[in-house]
Amino acid sequence: MPFPIFLILVGIGFYFWQRGNERRAKQVFLSSLLWISLLSYSPFSALLLLPLESAYSKVELTNTPPKYIHVLGCGHTSNPNIPLSSEIGLVSLARLNEGVSLYKAHPNMKLIFSGYGGNDPISNARKNAQMAIALGVDPADIILLESPQDTQEEAMASKKIIGDQPLILVTSASHMVRASALFRKAGINVIPAPTDFQIKKNDELLQFPSADGLGRSEAAFHEYLGLAWGKLKGSL
Repeated sequence: MPFPIFLILVGIGFYFWQRGNERRAKQVFLSSLLWISLLSYSPFSALLLLPLESAYSKVELTNTPPKYIHVLGCGHTSNPNIPLSSEIGLVSLARLNEGVSLYKAHPNMKLIFSGYGGNDPISNARKNAQMAIALGVDPADIILLESPQDTQEEAMASKKIIGDQPLILVTSASHMVRASALFRKAGINVIPAPTDFQIKKNDELLQFPSADGLGRSEAAFHEYLGLAWGKLKGSL
């Protein structure tokens, strides 16, 4: 990820400085500053992320849409002292909202929520289902897949539920390229429904590096590395 690489470069710079090689240390320090500044600059990070987010556009469903909507899991933190909507991470909440919107727009659909809990006692699938029910989804229309720990496992678990039927897949726009490829690899006819777009308009060129820009770069790094790893191990 970009920020840990920046810290590693800084550490290497201090190593050269302690060894008395000030010229090499300055070169590494300068490289680390250029690295983090460039990847935190929103117009540049947008260039990294845009090929992923532009691969699929907003879903347009017909009058007879598929029966199943699968909302991929993300993060949450169980805490009874805060509202349910605050327990769910922003990325997960965006995916949940899109899934519920599609469900409410078309009758007789089923919502599949997937994702394990990690260190949390409640799975992400169950936490998202709780929020969906609070938003008016019929509990009888919810299917939980609480054991999958990554997208490939989510695809395999979903295949067992839907069989040969088509599936509306809801996940972040940056994640959709890899997610849809994994679901198709599992033999699922996927209808992509991307959400959680990070690039919503053209960036102004005159702006300072920011945490938002760095977040975009991290998302792009994560997906490109995931695509490379998937192809390397044959899952894509």
